[in-house]
Amino acid sequence: MALTELKSVRPADRHADRILSVLRGGMVEDTNEQLVRSWDRCLNQYRLDPSRPREAAIVTRASLEERCARHAKVIDCARYEMTTLYQQLSDMESAVVLTDTDGVIVHMVSSSEFAAEASPLGLRCGGIWSELQAGTNGMGTCLAAGAPVSIRREDHFFSQFTGLTCSAVPVFDPSGQVTAVLDVTSRSMLAQQHVLVLLGMTSRMIENRLIDAQFSDAYPVHFHSRPEFVYTLHEGRLAVAADGRILAANRSALFQLGLQRMDDIRTRRIEDLFESSLEDMLHRSTLSSFHPVVTYRANAALRFFAVARRPASDSVAPTRPTLAAAGPQAAAADPAPRHAARAVRDVALGAP
Repeated sequence: MALTELKSVRPADRHADRILSVLRGGMVEDTNEQLVRSWDRCLNQYRLDPSRPREAAIVTRASLEERCARHAKVIDCARYEMTTLYQQLSDMESAVVLTDTDGVIVHMVSSSEFAAEASPLGLRCGGIWSELQAGTNGMGTCLAAGAPVSIRREDHFFSQFTGLTCSAVPVFDPSGQVTAVLDVTSRSMLAQQHVLVLLGMTSRMIENRLIDAQFSDAYPVHFHSRPEFVYTLHEGRLAVAADGRILAANRSALFQLGLQRMDDIRTRRIEDLFESSLEDMLHRSTLSSFHPVVTYRANAALRFFAVARRPASDSVAPTRPTLAAAGPQAAAADPAPRHAARAVRDVALGAP
């Protein structure tokens, strides 16, 4: 190709050529398998053309209202944590985004300036970011893969999104199903490993809040193999019925107990997991002023430190002690809202 012809090639065409080259088997740079699978879905399953960008897809106001009502619980549990994450990032050219399982944005926190600039791309409440509509991107690819993803600039399938970097993680409901995606979108050109770590921590805070909200009549059991991690983000958390049945567990609880899925624990009782009944654990926790007490894994020589509390719906529910070792995770879980930066927009339903 002549030099004059090279100059006439549009950036969008070069971007499309790179994607097509990789899919033909020409792996380039550090293109990872997760990204290649997404590009392949976009091209061969969804029949998208990387050289022909699509217009931003936005649901109707009525549809957005219905979706926000249907996901009101997860939005309510995520709202404070999203604002806290935005403040931790300290990046005015970024947005913290929550989508439903269709990839539709139902809540967003950003600066007014960045929100206005990104809105034409569909980065706004009601914008659809599934892979089918927006190609490879943080939110849609996270949903398709069911796992954390980081999509940097040229990783996007469509060239109009190559000025953005998106990192996203799934949010699981108490039944262990993906209920939302939490995403950070920015103009950053840097690797996003630290952002993925913060997103993972934030998603777990949201998941713990979902358990508390859905099972307010259950007995919360907090545990960890190390006492200083009880009442922190790292703790295992169970929701237990009055008769000892396990109603819900967070991901840390499953991991510490050597279980893979919620289905592996939902049919069990507290005595199947620990060498303690709920009544015994609650009694000893009360005597210890709700500091961790020792218990052992049922049928195993594993020691845990646990606290059982009365349901949050009880008027006499005890307050949690403050543990010096809890660190920043405990501070981040304080339900009292912090003073939000003036430039932050908690983009709610109907905001421009």
